[in-house]
Order: sequence, then C-alpha cells, then structure tokens
Amino acid sequence: MKNSMKADYAIHAMLHVAAVSGHRRATIDEIARVEGIPREFLAKVLMDMVKAKLLRSTKGREGGYHLVKPRSKYTFREILEAIDGPIQLVSCTTPVENRTSHRKGMCPVSSFFDALGRKVAKELDAINLEGIDYGKYYPVKRKGK
Repeated sequence: MKNSMKADYAIHAMLHVAAVSGHRRATIDEIARVEGIPREFLAKVLMDMVKAKLLRSTKGREGGYHLVKPRSKYTFREILEAIDGPIQLVSCTTPVENRTSHRKGMCPVSSFFDALGRKVAKELDAINLEGIDYGKYYPVKRKGK
C-alpha cells in the first residue's frame, strides 16, 4: 500500500497541529515551513481536513488550525481515508465499470487482499495521535513567544 502524497502531507499536518494543540493554533505558513510542504498544496490538504471535520480553522490574529477532538480520538486510518478514501491494497478488490478490467469477485486474489486490507485498516485504527512523542520532534512555542 502506498499513500498518495496528499495523504502523506495530511498525516504530517495533523501531527504538527496535534503537537501544538493545547498551546496555540498552528498557522498554514508555520506548517508549510516546518513540514516542508508547498503552501498552495497544503492549503488544499487543510481544506479537506476541515471539510472532513478533523480540523477547525479560525481566522484572525490568533487564528490558525486546531484539533476538533482530543488526540486520542484521531486514528491514522481516519486521516488517510479523509484524503484517499477507503483503504485499498489492489485495484482488483474494487468493482469497475470496464468489463475488460479485473472485477471484484473475478480476480483470483481479491479475497486475500480484502482480508489483508481489513487487517491493515485495523492496525491503522489502533494508531492514534495520542501516542506520539511530540516533544522529540516538535519543540512547542507558546502563545506570544
């Protein structure tokens, strides 16, 4: 399974916002600079995260992005699926309209990959934003400092 670049950026943006959560809001410029994400692309990622109700955006001098719920309530699966849709390991496990392509039920390995996909999804559900050692990777600056 390979995540899209957009999903990878979403994970990094969420980690950054979670790291400063409780101290201040994270700005788009800060996230882009610290995470090395092109600002224009990050804007689209953050918009998708707000639309999925994973982040909240606040405008103004003290504005920025912040978590909607506690860190422990965000799973990596939820973040990835907000960008890329349901976990899918191979395309033959998804029905397609083109009858000349592999179709679910007609692919000899679809049951194997369906089962494996469920295991991957379960593992991603077990990882949340609470168990990260943020202090090691994100020195937190408090408001006004």
